[in-house]
Amino acid sequence: MTSTLLTPMTPELLLAIGMAGVLGLLLGSFLNVCSLRWPQDQSVIRPRSACPRCGAPVRALDNVPVLSWLLLRGRCRSCSAPISPQYPAVELATGLIWAGMVATWGIEPEALRGALFFTLLLGIAVSDARFYIIPDQFSLGGLGIGLALAFLPGGIAWLDAVIGAVTGFLLLW
Repeated sequence: MTSTLLTPMTPELLLAIGMAGVLGLLLGSFLNVCSLRWPQDQSVIRPRSACPRCGAPVRALDNVPVLSWLLLRGRCRSCSAPISPQYPAVELATGLIWAGMVATWGIEPEALRGALFFTLLLGIAVSDARFYIIPDQFSLGGLGIGLALAFLPGGIAWLDAVIGAVTGFLLLW
C-alpha cells in the first residue's frame, strides 16, 4: 500500500484523522489504567479511578483525556494534590499515534496494525519504566492481537504469523 502523505488531504481523510486522534486519546486514558494496574495485579475495571492521596473517585467529567488535566491544572478536584503529567502525556501520545497512522496509511489495515502495535509498545514502556515489569496482559494480548491482525487484508500468511509468534515466545522464554 502507498502512503497518503503525498496525496491531497480530502475532507474525508481529515475527518478520519481527527476521529482516529480522538479514539487514540480515549485509548490512551485506558492505557494509563492498564499500565498502572496490571503490574500490581489489579483489575482495570473495578474499582473506579481515584485520587491516590485522598481517595476521592475521579468524576466522569474529570476523566476527559488531556482536557480535564488542563482544566484542573494538573490537580485533584477534591484535595488539590498534583496529578502526574504522565496521564495527559500518555493520552496525547496515543492520540498522536492513532492520528499519525491514519495520516500515513489512510483508512487501511496498515493504519490499524501500526496504531495497535505502537499503542502496545507505549503501554509496555510506561509499565516497564514505572515498575520494571512487563505484564503478561501486554505480552499475551499483543500476541493475540498480532495473530488476529494477520487475517486483515495485506497481512502476512497465517502460518508465518504463527511461526513468528512461537519463535518470539521461545526467544524470550
